[in-house]
This record gives sequence, structure tokens and C-alpha cells, in this order.
Amino acid sequence: MELRAVLVLFGSVLAVVFGQQQCSDQRKCMPFNDCPEYQSYVGVPAKTWPRHVHNEVKGLYCGMEQGTTGRIYKLCCKPKPGIRRDELNALPPGGKSGRDLLDLKICGRQSTQRIAHGKIAEVFQYPWMALLGGINGDFHCGGSLIAESFVLTAAHCNQFRSRVFFVRVGETDLSTEIDCNHAQSEEDCAEKYQDISVAQFIKHKLYSTSQKKNDIALVKLSKPAQMNDNVKPICLPLPEMLRRKIPPKMVVSGWGFTEDRNATSNQLRFANIPIVEQNQCQQSIRQIHDVYTVDESQVCAGGGSDGADNCEGDSGGPLQYFGNKAYVIHGVVSWGLASCGKESAPGVYTKVSHYLDWIIENLK
Repeated sequence: MELRAVLVLFGSVLAVVFGQQQCSDQRKCMPFNDCPEYQSYVGVPAKTWPRHVHNEVKGLYCGMEQGTTGRIYKLCCKPKPGIRRDELNALPPGGKSGRDLLDLKICGRQSTQRIAHGKIAEVFQYPWMALLGGINGDFHCGGSLIAESFVLTAAHCNQFRSRVFFVRVGETDLSTEIDCNHAQSEEDCAEKYQDISVAQFIKHKLYSTSQKKNDIALVKLSKPAQMNDNVKPICLPLPEMLRRKIPPKMVVSGWGFTEDRNATSNQLRFANIPIVEQNQCQQSIRQIHDVYTVDESQVCAGGGSDGADNCEGDSGGPLQYFGNKAYVIHGVVSWGLASCGKESAPGVYTKVSHYLDWIIENLK
């Protein structure tokens, strides 16, 4: 007789049906929330999980019990003595894990009294924005500060002809040295931008230039950025930072440094763009690039009738939304924006939640 159970994780709209099994000697039947192998998926809607995670969870289901707050579903997990997998994450000198380097108290916060509502960003509006500069001082990509010494960006931003030598944070208007908001007779000015040299560019080992896959990288700074009102990290999509439902529209921000650099701006700009379903995105992309595919490690956004709504971001810059009281990075600008203004097609972004383990493991 087939035993069936329905796994519902934290209000997810996805229900998965699968059979129960006995655990091997190397595994222990324990609540999903306590399973070291899947800590990064606790609280994350199951419909956003990679396909291989769905298959693994289905094969590891071992039972259910009734808890005080509802049903508790169990998996056959590999117990870790003394420390969970997400706490291990490549401990650097001093004993701190990669996750410990993330400041969840200040990440993704803005100075609310200073927020603008137009497409030109005010000073202090996106304090995690970063610019990647080459040896000649020119900027060719964007990025997002995620910790004092780390910027998240796209792997393609460090090609042979466009190596990254330094990162600028705390910038809004490239035409001025000190950026200010002007309100009547008063000026509200930020501290001067910070230019910090690069200690290491950590590209994903499976990055493919030809297939445009795994287009994600970390830039390790030679010294920590100094936090202030215009220099703060954005939050990674950790369970405690997410909202229950992913919004249908998100914000892309940048100075317009796309792959072909046709449209740039001295002033930081932003745009609200719609998330596009994967199948619809694939159909649109095939009309322009018939050799490329989009999978669960990527997300598509933008692409209107005039193509203008997805022209605001840098390659390597963030696709972001307001999560649990703070901004969360959902995607990294990867490719597709070079057709801005010429073709109507969504932009393709590297999906940050798909690489969360990789990011945390490399914060050291």
C-alpha cells in the first residue's frame, strides 16, 4: 500500500506528495527545520526551491508528528555533532562563520525620511550600491555590498579586458565629490565616497561564458568599508529576512553600465519592473537569442513594450525588494539588458537564493 503525505512548509503554496521511508544507519529522522542539510531553505517558499532540492526532500521523507503549532514533517538527515552546517561554513581565523559576517541589524535599511519617489535616486536611498572600477579608473559594472568586506556581483564583470581593481561605495552622483539632498534652504550631505582596492575576485567555479550560467561572484575588499548612512549592506535572502510571498514587481538600480555600455548616467537611478515567469521569459529570449536557456538558477524581470523599464541597472547590480522590514537582494543583473531600447525582452538575473550556500561558504 502506498503511504502518502503532504509536505507544507511555512505557508508555501506548493504541496509535494511522496512516500515515507525508514532512515539508514547514517541518517536520523528529524524535523525538517533541524535538518543541517537544508537550513538555508527553512522558511523559504517551496515553489522557489531548485528542482534537485525538491527531489532530495521527497526521497528523504520519514514521517510526521503533531506539534503545538501544527504538523511537523521529518526527513532522514545527517546529524552534525555540536554545530549545524550553516554554522560551519568555512570558519575563518577568529572562529566566525560566513553567516556571522552578515549584519542583520542594519542590512537593507534606508533613512526613511530621505526616500524619494522618482526614478532618480536620492542620496541615502540605496546605500548598498557599489561600483566596480578598472585599472584606468573607469567603472564598468555594479554590485551590492552584503558585508563590510564583501560585494556581490556578476562573474562576467571580471573579464580579460575589464578586470576589477577597486570598488567604490557610498556614491550617488558621479559628477560631484560630495553628494547632497537639497531641501529648501537646508542641505543633507553624505560623507565622501570610499574607493577600496580589491583583495580577491571570487568567481563561481561553474560560471559559463558561452551558456551564461552561474554568473555570480564575490569581491573581497582589501579593507572593510566604513558604515554610515550612505554605506550599508543589503540583506541576503535568509529565511528571517523574507516575506511570505515574493512580490510581482521589484526594483533594479544602477548607473546604467550594461554589457555594451550604450546608456550610462552620472546619477544613480532605479526602476520598478515586473517579475516574468520562466516559460514566458524563455519564449521572449528565444526570439532574440535562440541559443540561450533560462533555468531555476535564474530569474527574469522587466521587458515592456518600449524596453525602457529594464534599462536602469548595471551588470552585476541588484534586483531587490522590501522583505521583512528591510531590502533583500533577489537577483544579480546578468544579461539581456544590452538589448534595452532595441528589443522587448526581459532582463535575466542570477537568482541569489539558489547560491546562498555558496555565498556564505565564501565569506571568509
